[in-house]
Amino acid sequence: MNTVKLKTNFKCSGCSAKVDEYLKKEPRIKSWEVNLNDINKTLTINYENITTDEILLLIKKAGYTASILID
Repeated sequence: MNTVKLKTNFKCSGCSAKVDEYLKKEPRIKSWEVNLNDINKTLTINYENITTDEILLLIKKAGYTASILID
C-alpha cells in the first residue's frame, strides 16, 4: 500500500466531508485522514493501483485543490 500526504485548501469539516463522498466511491483508495488543525490542512491517503494525479483529480472534482507535500 502507498501513502501520499497532500496540502489542501479545506476550510472546515464540511469541506472534508464533501471530498469524503468522492474518496468513498474510489475502491483503490483504502483509507484517508484529514488534519484540519495543521497549517497545511493535510489530507493523508492510503491507496493501491491509482496514481497521485488521479487522486488530485478526484479532489478537484469535489471542488477543492491539493498538492503533494514533500517531507
